[in-house]
Amino acid sequence: MDWHLVLLWLLKSVLFFFVFITACAYYTLAERKVAGYIQDRKGPNRAGPFGLLQPLADGIKFLTKEEIFPKNVNKIMYLIAPGISMTCAIMAWAVVPLGGSIVLPEWLSKEIGFSTLDLQIANPDTGILFLFAISSLSVYGIILAGWSSNNKYSLIGGIRSTAQMISYELPLGMSVAAIVILTGSLKLTDINDAQIGLWNIFKLPGFIAFCVFVVAMFAETNRLPFDLAEAESELVVGFHTEYGAFKFALFFIAEYMNMITMSCVVTLLFFGGYHLPFGWLAGSAWQAWAGLGLFMVKVLFFAFLFMWVRWTLPRFRYDQLMTIGWKKMIPWAVANIVIASLYVGLDGFWKW
Repeated sequence: MDWHLVLLWLLKSVLFFFVFITACAYYTLAERKVAGYIQDRKGPNRAGPFGLLQPLADGIKFLTKEEIFPKNVNKIMYLIAPGISMTCAIMAWAVVPLGGSIVLPEWLSKEIGFSTLDLQIANPDTGILFLFAISSLSVYGIILAGWSSNNKYSLIGGIRSTAQMISYELPLGMSVAAIVILTGSLKLTDINDAQIGLWNIFKLPGFIAFCVFVVAMFAETNRLPFDLAEAESELVVGFHTEYGAFKFALFFIAEYMNMITMSCVVTLLFFGGYHLPFGWLAGSAWQAWAGLGLFMVKVLFFAFLFMWVRWTLPRFRYDQLMTIGWKKMIPWAVANIVIASLYVGLDGFWKW
């Protein structure tokens, strides 16, 4: 066993976890600031300069609040549910590439035995399949939270969320299937590399897949205008009504992790990921770092889109949610698979 590789894998895992947890914490601050700007108020501005220590204050509050267990809850399932949601959110990050390969200094490469470092924990051949398989398991955390809480509002919220996530996983998966047909691979780095000449968003099947993916993305993350599982006016806050302190924090962080994950995935699938346009810095030692910076800019745009939509659009009714999913998104996604197949087939025919 190569202990250098094992140690590198462990260090990357710890580093990625620290970076993403910090990013999620400050994502909550950014959302509150954006909400304040849209609603003509300041947002958090007391904890630290410009409110920058507000996430730290929130973390201390979650860790020090009293843990309360409602009467007659199923304690085992009640405690497991937030752990499932958080674990699935973290595991999805394992296959997300943040950039290309960084060239290590010569003295370091001689010491550890390899010359490049991939900005990714793992790169399996079925990366996109693994990502959505893990993400789909998070529904178990939600339904278990609703059922185990011994609260009718929580149960209804859990059932709503389960039906919603299952319904929108279909168009989400089929929109990605069109991209897999275009690129011929399930590997996220291959999908990213296939867009060096032309981004998928500028191809007809890619544009249709993008429109379907974005709508399904909002529904899968339970965000407005599709947050029917947490409809405050009807269900208090839905499946996590009976959760507080650190248990609630796990659900809270998992939601923001999933939004960042989806922002990364939409960037990789449709907007060229971390590749620099026009061959800039090709072969340079700075290429990977510049690609990482460009990737972060794209991800931040879609992270901002989540906030912008939430504080702009009203919530749909539940029947409208299901109508859009089953009667609009799924037919478009199925038709787009046919379009993508024809696109690839005709392109091969003309080349032949």
